[in-house]
Order: sequence, then C-alpha cells, then structure tokens
Amino acid sequence: MKKILFLASMLLVSMVPTMAQEKKSEEKALMQQYYDLLFQKKDTVKANKTKAKLLKKYPKGDFARRNAAEKLWKLQGEEFNKAAEQFRKDFPIADFYANPDGGGHIYVNFYRSYSRKLWDEKNYDKLVEVMKEMEFSGLSELYSHTVMFYIMKRPDEPKTYVDIAEKMFAIMAEKSKTYVDMYNDGLSPKQSQQDALNYYTTVEAEVLMRSERVKEGIDLMNTLPEDVRYNQYPKGNQLYAETLMNRGKKEEAVKAMMGAASTGMLTKKLGDMLKAYYNECEPKPAATYDQFLNSLKTPTYLENVKAHVAAGLENEPFKPFEMMSIKDTKVSSADWANDDIVVLDFWATWCAPCVAALEGMQMAVNKYKDDPKVKFYFVDTQDKAGDKSGPERVWKRKNLSPDDMLVLFDNSEEGKEDMSVVYRSLFPGTSGIPKKIVLKGGKIRYRAEGYGGSPSGLMDEISAIVELLKEE
Repeated sequence: MKKILFLASMLLVSMVPTMAQEKKSEEKALMQQYYDLLFQKKDTVKANKTKAKLLKKYPKGDFARRNAAEKLWKLQGEEFNKAAEQFRKDFPIADFYANPDGGGHIYVNFYRSYSRKLWDEKNYDKLVEVMKEMEFSGLSELYSHTVMFYIMKRPDEPKTYVDIAEKMFAIMAEKSKTYVDMYNDGLSPKQSQQDALNYYTTVEAEVLMRSERVKEGIDLMNTLPEDVRYNQYPKGNQLYAETLMNRGKKEEAVKAMMGAASTGMLTKKLGDMLKAYYNECEPKPAATYDQFLNSLKTPTYLENVKAHVAAGLENEPFKPFEMMSIKDTKVSSADWANDDIVVLDFWATWCAPCVAALEGMQMAVNKYKDDPKVKFYFVDTQDKAGDKSGPERVWKRKNLSPDDMLVLFDNSEEGKEDMSVVYRSLFPGTSGIPKKIVLKGGKIRYRAEGYGGSPSGLMDEISAIVELLKEE
C-alpha cells in the first residue's frame, strides 16, 4: 500500500509544470499576442510594444533568438561575421539541446550559412570551431558543397584544402558515433548516416591521394570493409587502383578493379585497365572479356539491374520522326527494321549530367559496336539550332568517336531556335535531361531519366534492356 501511494505522489509531482516550462508557456502566449497584433489586427503600435516587452522579459528566449536571426540575414561581409559570433554567444546551441523548443530550424539555417561563408573566406580556424557545434547532417551537407564539390568540379589543387577537408571529415566521423539525424527513403537513420560516411570516406581518400599524401589516402580507403569499399564512387575506385598499381601493388590493384566491377562502379579507364589485365592472363579466366566482366558482378547487383529495367518496360507506339546528323545526313525512324534496337540519348551541351553520362554511353557503344542490330544516336536537344560547334567541342574534349557516337539534332518548330520537337513527342509533359529512350518495332520499349554517376552502371542498364529485347 505504501508503494502504491508513493508512486501516485510521484505522478502528481511529475504533472506539476517546471519553472522553465511555465516561462516558455508565458513567452509563447505573449508571442502569439504579438503575431496577432501584427498580422491579424495590423496594429503595429501595440505589436511593437509587445515586441519590446518580449525582448526585455525573455532576452534569451525563443522570440529573441528568432529576432536576432532575422537581423542576421540582412547583414553581409564582416558585419554578418560579427553578428554571427554574437548570436553564438547569446544563443549557444548547447543551451538549445539542453532545453529544446521549436527553434531548431534557426540553428540549421544559421550553421549552414555561416559555415559556408567561413569556407569561402578560407577562415579555417574559425570554421573548425564552428563545425564542432554542428551535427552530422549539417556537416554532411557542408562537406558535400565544399570538399566534394571542389574535388569533382573545381580546378583548385586539392592540397590547398586538404588540411581543412581532413579536419571536417574527422569531426563528421566523430559526430556519427554519438548522434543520428540522417534520413533516406527505405533506410534507417543510422544506415543512411553510415552510407553517407562511407561515400565521403572515398572522397576524402581521393583528396589525400591527390595531395601527395598517398599512403594516408590508401589507408583511409582500407578502413572501409571490402563489401562496401567499391560501391561508393567510381572515380575514387579508379584513383585507388591507379595509385596501387603505380606503387607496384599490382595484386591489390587488380583486386580493387574486380571489386569495382562487382558493384557496377567502373569508369571507362578502370574498365580499360581491367581489360588489359584480362588480355595478359594465361590461361584466360573466361572465353571473352565481356564474360569475364559479367562473372565479377555480384548476383544481387545483376538482379537489381534486371529488376529495374523490367519495371520500366513499355510497349507504346511513337510518332515517326526524322533528324539531321552532324554529318548532314538524314536519319529517319522509318528506315529502322522491326528487329533493330535503337538507343537514343537526349542531351545538351549546357547539361553537366548529360556530358558526364557520355562516358557510360561510350562504354555501351563499345560493347555493341559489332552488332548491326543495335544502334546508338545522341540527340542534341534544347540547344540552339544549327550550332555544330558545341557538340564538336564536347566530343573532342571527351575523346569520343563521331562515327561510333553519331550526333543528331532535334527539330525546331517553325520560327523558333530551340530544338525540342522530337523530345517533346517522346517525353510529353517534361523537360528534364539527360533522358534515354529505347525503341524497337515502331514502339517505345524503355525510358529513363537522369544519371546516377557510375559509367559502368549506366552501361549495365543499357545492356540489360538491349539483352532483354533481343530475347523477344
């Protein structure tokens, strides 16, 4: 009986609001009054009086924090930096986590903006200080928009930012052990976070290796388990294998090539390296290189590719069309035989993912170059009509064969310069590129949009649909 009474008394105590809760409730009520006066009643005089009362009574409260943040976004340059430091002092994120409220988004926006600004200003000492206050998701976004962007898109030498990249990665890795705040469809938050960290590990390894810190880069790559090491980043796989080969570790390099092949994460160059290894082998591990390559791919990977392609199968008629090629020859859909499998890649010179995907398309073209029943065309769409120089520059820069990878020009409506007539007939109601479409027997059989980042992955997707249609 005494035990029951004790529990009951504890329950009553727990129901009594704490002083902090009461203050928050009072502040919230006053905030609601302020917003009603300002937006509903349009009484700016009374609203301003209420605002002054809020700031005086709750100088470290939710409203004061929101007000400080609003002022912050209106500032630039050094004024912003000074105000940002004052914000950190007045509203420490540690206090927020100790007693969280609805202002979490303010900190997300604050740290996103301030950390990026410090990176751009190369104020790395302050950036390290600020990063220690950030959570994994914020650090992940920062790494993606700075280090990863620089190594993939910028001409800057990696050694100019390798030290801050290393510190950013280390802080991010440490945060991953204590806090989970990443979300991805189909995955648990913890797995989403681990997947992100795995990917950034390969990027960070590339930064190190390209900064003449080769051993550190290799060692970092080797921290990843082999079952996930090669399914992250194709160019990272390439550099890793090249580096091992250059250091006389051929056996390890071949293992890396095979690992990348197993998950569909080969670049064209890495595929060429693997093919060179195959040609050196005596006896041959398979009758042909293609057979050898397919034997390396995991059953799970192959099944996923086939399932993806099968789910996208169509059987819809399309409106016949004609287009002019870059060689001033006419290509007409009416000329294709019923058993021809025609792959059209709709791209544009201004579209970075389109140009990046050409490497994977080149791998697919090379695979079927001796098959007269499989045809590839590269349709320049949504570009200025009559301009051959753009595609010519891209083909030259990417070292692509104009004979094997024939460029077609989409048609223009009368009086318009934009080329998109055929595109709109095949992809109604959309404008995104790159897009791939596979035709056979006067029907649309497959459509796909975007580029996943893996050249061999794209080749495998194209190969899967081609082989599926061959079996019909």
